[in-house]
Amino acid sequence: MNKKKVVKVLKWILIPIFVVLFVCQGYYLLQRYWAHKDGYFVPKYDKVELTEESDYETIFLQTGLGQSAVEKLVKQKGFQAVVDAQTAFFNPPKAECQELIWWITREDLYQDENSGGVKRYLVDLQPGDILISLSTHTIGWHHGHAAIVLDQYTLIESAVLGADSQIASIGDWCNYSNYAVLRIKDVTPEQQQEVVAYCKENLAGVPYSLLSGIFGDKAPAPDSEFFGLQCSYLAWYAWYQFGYDLDSDGGRIVTPHDLLHSDKVEIVQIYGMDPYQFVEETEE
Repeated sequence: MNKKKVVKVLKWILIPIFVVLFVCQGYYLLQRYWAHKDGYFVPKYDKVELTEESDYETIFLQTGLGQSAVEKLVKQKGFQAVVDAQTAFFNPPKAECQELIWWITREDLYQDENSGGVKRYLVDLQPGDILISLSTHTIGWHHGHAAIVLDQYTLIESAVLGADSQIASIGDWCNYSNYAVLRIKDVTPEQQQEVVAYCKENLAGVPYSLLSGIFGDKAPAPDSEFFGLQCSYLAWYAWYQFGYDLDSDGGRIVTPHDLLHSDKVEIVQIYGMDPYQFVEETEE
């Protein structure tokens, strides 16, 4: 084989290898560094002394706890529990990036052994509440995850591509590097239970679909050929059946961000998220 032919063969072999290596390296940088460029929120503003006379907005900015969560915490454990929540809000443990679907999709999780003795927990959960986390990321994009609370211990979620929606334990939710508990405004206990019953009857065991709501009707019947679920669409779809459209931008794709910033929900609790963005939304 002459020199020109050798060079040509090497080009056909080496160029694809370099392209693959370049793409893999870029993907690695996106997942490892770009996805954690901002990371989870840690307050940069001053920590103030909280007292029983502190107003709810100040407590929210210092702890991430909404009014209902504060009232429940104080009733159950006294005001010192609010001060403890402030400590946890200002001193989160280090999160670790772990794989969910190989290197394609990963999530940032706190490890109990790294908690430094700071206890994190979901303070006030009611049936029908929506759980949001933005710690799940794919190719550097923090698209997040969502679920609906069924009771104090269980939720329903459409967790991952290739798996049907299912009822699961709430237990690990506060291990996400950030999370929020949302409650529909002015909802009654009867409505909450109706949504829970609907979820159990119609939304468990449904195949995962990234195309949920894109083709056909945005909210097709469960027996439609277009019906499928992804995490935030499940939460939107359930409440939509009862007259609540929680998609804040009104598009065909429902994301955790859309639910998080809906004007039809109130913040019960946030952790690892900037409370000022929600205060500004309320003031507007």
